This record gives sequence, structure tokens and C-alpha cells, in this order.
Amino acid sequence: MTALWRLEVEGLGKIERAEVDVRPLTLFVGPNNSGKSYLASLLWGLVAMQGDLEPPEGPEREAVDGWLKSKLPRNQLAGRVDVGPGELALLDDLFRATLAVNAIQLTRRIFNSESVSIGALSLRNTSADRQLCLELQSSTSGDRYRRMSVAASDHGASFSLRAEDVSDEQDIPFARNMLMRHAFFGHMAQDMGPSADTFNEFGPIFLPASRTGFMQLYKAAARRSLRGAFRRDADESDWLDLTTPAFHFIDMIAFGLKAKPADRFAEEAAFIEQAMAGRLELVQGLGVNEYRYHPAGASAPLTMNLSSALVTELAPLVLVLRHLSRFRALVLEEPEAHLHPELQRRVAQVIVRLIRKGLCVWVTTHSENFCQEINNFIKLGSLPVDRRAEAQQKLGYGPQDFLDLDDVSGYEFKPDPGGERSHVVEMKRTGAGLVMPTFNRAIVRLSKDVAYLDSLLAQEES
Repeated sequence: MTALWRLEVEGLGKIERAEVDVRPLTLFVGPNNSGKSYLASLLWGLVAMQGDLEPPEGPEREAVDGWLKSKLPRNQLAGRVDVGPGELALLDDLFRATLAVNAIQLTRRIFNSESVSIGALSLRNTSADRQLCLELQSSTSGDRYRRMSVAASDHGASFSLRAEDVSDEQDIPFARNMLMRHAFFGHMAQDMGPSADTFNEFGPIFLPASRTGFMQLYKAAARRSLRGAFRRDADESDWLDLTTPAFHFIDMIAFGLKAKPADRFAEEAAFIEQAMAGRLELVQGLGVNEYRYHPAGASAPLTMNLSSALVTELAPLVLVLRHLSRFRALVLEEPEAHLHPELQRRVAQVIVRLIRKGLCVWVTTHSENFCQEINNFIKLGSLPVDRRAEAQQKLGYGPQDFLDLDDVSGYEFKPDPGGERSHVVEMKRTGAGLVMPTFNRAIVRLSKDVAYLDSLLAQEES
């Protein structure tokens, strides 16, 4: 498939410039402190906080509103408004104008800081085949109202307006904003008002780095959030500085997950849990959620603060996959953290299966083992079907364990010599996987050091 979007960024944190084709699996690879989390957080925020993007007054909005006024006469209770290429172009223009006006404020909202700014931000939908229409339906219950819904090939959403309230002042802004989001974000569009400062199960999920620390401290953080201490309107001495995606993660773990399991990703959750030699339990009460780990063969469960880093690092991923199903994108930072290489391979395998089920997964990493496993799945996807099945059976993979090259993109973050700025470079995509110079250089240096030291030892022994 083609990329979902083309993201262009300048002057975000250490990032000098980045041009990213966002695909179902997008990898941000590079050394520590090179800007990977900044770009991942920005991408999360563009999808999660699209409700903050209020179109500004101007010719772009006037053009869309004029078209809608001609299609939505007052009190028309039924009908269909097709969105053709010309109208999609108008909606795209409106979105670009909206993002240009809101870019700085949106960035500061994402990072919860007035000191974080951005030089330039552009997001372009690159889908060649977008089918969209606005449908009007009258009430079937006897009440007079009309229902508007956006229909597309793989998604849809709707809202209702009572007939006596239908007017240009009421329905045009609703229709305009809903169409703009669906035209641009496709199946990740969210039909809601301005985004709240809380977790939403329909939005993208963000699993931050240092998950062990979050899992051990989320209850204390949740108690502070109830006093409003996450935000700058709290007393300055009681600030708890968190980015918005990190806050959403804590809110999800503390309050958002429900005990009833979901079915969509249950197999993937169980697949990871097998590697933990035990099972996770969500205990939902009247207050903050509790999580327990039941080691295999043990008589009593362990709380998160008594569980190993293996458990606390993997627990958020298992819990999200087991208890949520409506989200369309997952941002996963450092999936390799605290994991043995064999477990890194298992997490990579799960990510591939999520991609096959239609989820978008955007990853930050500096693990050669994890990335090599992703490349192995690309190699499997490059084989003819019969050869792929033979290789999957020999290597112990399932039939769903492969990646199409068009579903993957990777970007290397390269700090300058002084470490003050980073340049983001697209990795070459081949049938053998992504070419990753950042790991190749490190391996070559390590190999040279090994050879040099071995030669010194040989001289001493001779």
C-alpha cells in the first residue's frame, strides 16, 4: 500500500528536518537523545488531538462552507452528498490551512510546555483512492430530526441534529469539521469535540519508554491527577510535568482499562503472556485499577512493584491488547527495553500480527535484534507464497507472520558531531529489509575492536 501520510517537520526539539512517509509499520531508529520520542509524540498528537484543530476563517473555509451550503438546504431531512476529487481537494486545502494556524499551539499541548515549539509542520494525505460521502437520514421514530453520517469504504461516523435546529449556523460547522477529519485521517478520524485531557479508547494508544517506572508509580500519579496537579493551573510547587501522551497512558492504566476482555487482539496478548511464565490480572474497583501478576506454580500473586522488569515492561502491551479493541494506532517506545533478545523477537512477531489485523504500529527503537527480526519478516513477505509457507514452517512461524514491504518504512536519526541537532534520513527499503547504517557502523566498530584486542592477546601468547 502507499503511505498513509507524508509528515514534514522542521525545528522540533533537536530535529533539524524530517520528511516521513507514515506507513502501517513505521520505525524511528537511532541513538539515545536524538529526537525519536519527539517525533513519535508529535505523530500521536496529530491523530489523538485532531479535535483541537479548529479551521480558521479564510478563503479555504469559505470555499468548503459555500459548497456545503449549496448541498445542505435548511430542513432537508434526507439525501446524499458525494465528495468528489474537487471537494476532497477543498478539504485538503482547509486541513493544511488549519494545521498551519494551529501547529505551534498543538505542539505545546502535546508536550505540555510553552518552551517546546516547532518551525514548520505539514501533514499530507497520500492515499490515491479516497471515497467519501455525507448521508442525510430522517428520523424513523416520529421525531423530526436528521442524522448526518460520513460513509467510506472502511469507516464511518454520525451525529444527529433536530430539524428545528438545522441551519447554516448549526449544521455547516459540524459537517465541515467531520468531513475534513474523515477526508484527511481516514479510518483514524475521530468525531468528537476538542480533545479532552483524558484517555479515549477510540484514539491512538501511546506506550512510553520506562514502562516499569510508570507501572510502579501510576497509582501515586493518579492520585495527584485527581487534584489537578498534572496541569499548569495547579499550584507551582505541586506540578507534575508530563507530556500529554504520558498523561494519557497513566490515565488509561489507572482508570481507562475495564476488566471485561476484548476479542480483537486476545491471541496476541496471550502470545506475549506465554513468555512471562505467568498471567496478568486486572482488578477493577471503585478507585484506581490494580494489576497483579500470577507466576506459574505460585500460590499467591505479586503486585507490580514486586514483579520483575520483564513483567512490568510487557504488562502495558498485554493489557492494552487484552482489554481494548477500538483503537486504530499504537505508538510503542523502545519495545526492546529490559528484554532478552529472544523476547524482543517475540514482541516483533506480535507487532507483525497486529499489522496483519489492520492496526498501525509506530515504533521508536535502538535495538539491532528487534530490527533484524522485522527485516526477517520483510524477507518472508518477499518470498513466493509456497516458499514463504515452507520457510515459516521451518522457522516456527505462523502463516500470518510476514510483512509486505509497502507496509513498512524506517527512518534513522543522525545527530550532528556536537549532538545539538539531528537529521532524519529515510532507510533504503529492499526485499531483504531495511538498510540500517546506524547498526552497521556500530557492528563494524565493535568487530574492529575485537580483532585488535585479539591480535594483542595473540602477541602476548606467542
